[in-house]
Amino acid sequence: MYTILTPPPELSPFVINFWYANTHCLLPQALHSDGCISILFVVSGKSKMDEVNLSNRAYFIGPQTKTTMWYFQHEVQNLVGVRLTPLGAKNFTTLPLKEVKNRCVELVDVVSNCHSLIAKINQKDISIKDKISFLSYWLEQRFKQLNQPISNLLETITKEIELSPRSIKLATIYDTLHINSRRAERAFDQALGMTAKEYATLMEIAKARSILKQSPKCSLTDIAHQLEYTDQSHFNRQFKKVMGITPKQYRQRIAT
Repeated sequence: MYTILTPPPELSPFVINFWYANTHCLLPQALHSDGCISILFVVSGKSKMDEVNLSNRAYFIGPQTKTTMWYFQHEVQNLVGVRLTPLGAKNFTTLPLKEVKNRCVELVDVVSNCHSLIAKINQKDISIKDKISFLSYWLEQRFKQLNQPISNLLETITKEIELSPRSIKLATIYDTLHINSRRAERAFDQALGMTAKEYATLMEIAKARSILKQSPKCSLTDIAHQLEYTDQSHFNRQFKKVMGITPKQYRQRIAT
């Protein structure tokens, strides 16, 4: 139902992927919490993301630290979207990302000069290929305009977290880098809109989801141990805290 497109090389530091959908039957979607930023263009169709009604507009979906449900009405859904990396998010808007954490807001409230982009994406006589090309060009110009690199400090900490999100000791990393925790947390807050601990939790649960998908016959107890939990009940609680469902329920959902 969704078609995912890889960004051109010049956008790969900023964009995870482009995607589009044009279909009648979209089942409810769970937007998993991975901390990434999304831009959504609703060309046609109505839907609801948590308590926000979506229609023929463009939206900015802030960093998600919890699972968000997206429900669709029974009509043609014509959607175009792009997912941004942390560097892309930092160079897309000057708005502090913590202000839109776990929120979906209209794009015009985040970026003032996007009206021509929205109009172009909404044109019905333009192919999806041309829409994505125009969106790519617009984003490239936007990123060049702001040109705010991710600090070496933040890049180092995020890489360390991604390597071992469960067992990582942030205080130890800060000591190794000779920085205080306030400076590190400020860097995270400004660039990602969340704390380092929240980011570590999201990476931990993302790793859990990956194992659940790739190892459907592996017991939940074994998976909990792989992820360095002391017991399965602790794993269940942490997973449900982020995902809203247990690992068992998630496994059942992806199997259908």
